[in-house]
Amino acid sequence: MPDSKLLNQLDFIRVTSCRLCGSNDLNVVFELPDTPFGDRYLPPGSGAQFANLIPLEIIQCGFCNNFQTSVVVNVNTMYEHYLSRPGAVNKVLSDSYREYAEHLESLLGLTPNNLVVEIGSNDGLFASYFAAKNIRCLGVDPAQNLSEVALSRGVKTISSFFGSSLANKIIIDHGQAKLIVANFMVANVPDLDDFMAGVKKLLATDGIYAMETNYVLDVVDKMQLEVINHEHITYFSVESLSKFLEKHSLEIFAAKRVPSKSGSLRCFVQHKGSKHSVEDSVSNAKLFEANYGIFLPSVWKPMGKTIDHVSIASRNYFGGKDKKQIVAYGSSIGATTLIYSLKIGEFFKELIDDDPYRQGLESPGFAIPTVSKDKVFSDPVKVKFCAVLAPRYVSQIIENNQPALDSGVKFLRVWPMLEEVPYRRWRGESSKKDFEK
Repeated sequence: MPDSKLLNQLDFIRVTSCRLCGSNDLNVVFELPDTPFGDRYLPPGSGAQFANLIPLEIIQCGFCNNFQTSVVVNVNTMYEHYLSRPGAVNKVLSDSYREYAEHLESLLGLTPNNLVVEIGSNDGLFASYFAAKNIRCLGVDPAQNLSEVALSRGVKTISSFFGSSLANKIIIDHGQAKLIVANFMVANVPDLDDFMAGVKKLLATDGIYAMETNYVLDVVDKMQLEVINHEHITYFSVESLSKFLEKHSLEIFAAKRVPSKSGSLRCFVQHKGSKHSVEDSVSNAKLFEANYGIFLPSVWKPMGKTIDHVSIASRNYFGGKDKKQIVAYGSSIGATTLIYSLKIGEFFKELIDDDPYRQGLESPGFAIPTVSKDKVFSDPVKVKFCAVLAPRYVSQIIENNQPALDSGVKFLRVWPMLEEVPYRRWRGESSKKDFEK
């Protein structure tokens, strides 16, 4: 049997050119501690604790101002059995998907004769909204375990990575697509030229490519530390994305900041010069990015300083407490970024996650067991402190665990500040009553 120390060692390569324009003028603008690949949760005994540490840095292209990670990890085999199913466990996100799908249907006037292709279709939740309207839809996702779930929702899925050659096959088998959708997956693609060449081929002449992704401006402005990881290898701006699409004779005709995942970018793309007029939203977005200073290296400094402060505050808070009484809520890839950036992994007895896909596994590096909330918050409650590692869902998690809160469990937000929640504010004026025991 192979040495377990080798079972969780992932290869990675250093990036030497910009993924969008090919320039070699690359500079590090933000650096986090070396971190394991964040979604490499493994069954007990499979070597989770031996995860190798990988550089986690953001580099900026001096030519087109694109942002990307300084290394790319070889994760292809991991997508064959993927753990992330955000829509399955997050009602807020699934409701926004429904509204988004209805908007696209109305915008294009989709009929049963049209074809909708979702790239990175996950468990088929988004595409199923079109299937329910008897609109032809096809998913593309390498995760075979999730394609089975998608099929049960009426979404036939090709278990593969999308690119130019697969686009050719889809055209032969199904024809061109009136709508191509990619939700939070384009940032994960190493070869964006081949990917976009496939989109260009597959998209009907009057079709729309709808792309939603993490937005570098929101990452910085809202300090979305959890978004930075080895899976998200590109951090788009409207400026850099527009330049890239020009190479493929495509253009953004509408751009919008949307609340998904606490702030993201949604772009509608068409063949250059197609039927939709280019909206002012595109030029407004580029102007806003420039005025904000998103392309100045100094824009990343506040997040770095906040990390240093919150790390010290968190270690002071948890350091004097019994580890058996401390758990954390959340086991996403972003949770690993928080654990390593804030240096708090040593304090947690267990991680709680609501998705059965993750329960029973161990976290990368610290090998923290992942369990259901019922195991931890059952009667009697077994812990006193619960740190939430999903910053954008703190309120939702507390609301869903009110009995634990009523039982005396203290929930804590750990990013972008350390605080007990619900937060009881210190009154600005004191009275005799404040000092009474």
